[in-house]
Amino acid sequence: MNVKQIFKKENLVSAAGLGAGSLAAEIVVSKLGPMLDPTGEKAIIGKIVPVLPILAGLVLATGTGVMKSIGHGMLASGVSGYAKKLIPQATKDSLGIGQDVMMGNVMMGEDLPVLGYSSDSYDYTSGDAGEMNY
Repeated sequence: MNVKQIFKKENLVSAAGLGAGSLAAEIVVSKLGPMLDPTGEKAIIGKIVPVLPILAGLVLATGTGVMKSIGHGMLASGVSGYAKKLIPQATKDSLGIGQDVMMGNVMMGEDLPVLGYSSDSYDYTSGDAGEMNY
């Protein structure tokens, strides 16, 4: 494996396109979803909203260059989002899909505490912590 091959312009542009496509898919769902009434007479339209990024991705994937990468990103995000709606909640819970991610004592998405702050009152210098008391 050659590091120079990883950081080629084509690979970086493709990665940027995939990321932009994934973001674009979320924007499509968040902006168009509320515009299309998912209840009442237009109930069928509400079922189409999760598929919109897939349709847009298919259109863009026929292009070339960055637009093709953006289409692939939209496809990946759209299929993932739609699949998450089909998976039963018990399976999601067992796989950890859609749950908060724990990193140390801080939940991802929360404001980070001041550096060096520990929310618990445990004394890490005690003998119970596996360190020697001098």
